[in-house]
Amino acid sequence: MARETDFLDLYRILGLNPGCSLAEFKQAYRRRVSVLHPDRRSGDGRNNTIAAERLQQLTALYGAAIEFERRHGRLPGAAQGRQSPDIPIRPATVQRSAAPPPSRRSPRLLVALVAAIALAWLLWNSEWPLWNNEGGSPASESRPVATLTEGTPGEHATAASPSVLELGMDADVVRAIQGEPMIGSTDHWEYGPSWIRFENGKVVDWYSSPLNPLKTTTMQPAHARD
Repeated sequence: MARETDFLDLYRILGLNPGCSLAEFKQAYRRRVSVLHPDRRSGDGRNNTIAAERLQQLTALYGAAIEFERRHGRLPGAAQGRQSPDIPIRPATVQRSAAPPPSRRSPRLLVALVAAIALAWLLWNSEWPLWNNEGGSPASESRPVATLTEGTPGEHATAASPSVLELGMDADVVRAIQGEPMIGSTDHWEYGPSWIRFENGKVVDWYSSPLNPLKTTTMQPAHARD
């Protein structure tokens, strides 16, 4: 950007003071260009050359002054805060967003919400009867009830079916505990690497592999380990 002394020289060429308005500045520039322009002059070549050089210098100074005014809102040398009369500056308007209304929740609503959550938690964790979809009877009535089997005199009745394999069990009980075998014959059932052996329809031996363990408390029966 040109130096301040160049702008003073520009004002001198235009015949203006640094405090002039932008409209006066532009009008004086156009008037001076019409004087220095080669198309408006008639004379020898030397004077035209000098006029062209002055016009080029004037145009450069004018462009720098206009750029200064665009950046700072005032002409070079003018007092700061001075507004150009032909470019009115409107004060910026700040839009204030309306503050959201304060949240007002009824205490009764909060109490009802807390009570509903507590009731749901109690229903989830307590043993309340669940009703089935057919007759509306409590699901607890459809739960299997342990049946007592009559034994020979002097023996106690069995209240529930066993959950692990034991020696002497028949095939139906083993099937209920362990499920269907992968490969099975009359006396040998295989569950992957594990197996169960029968004699006369009763369990006499087994092997429970860690890769697919049987439902038993030991890897093999006690007699097999001995």
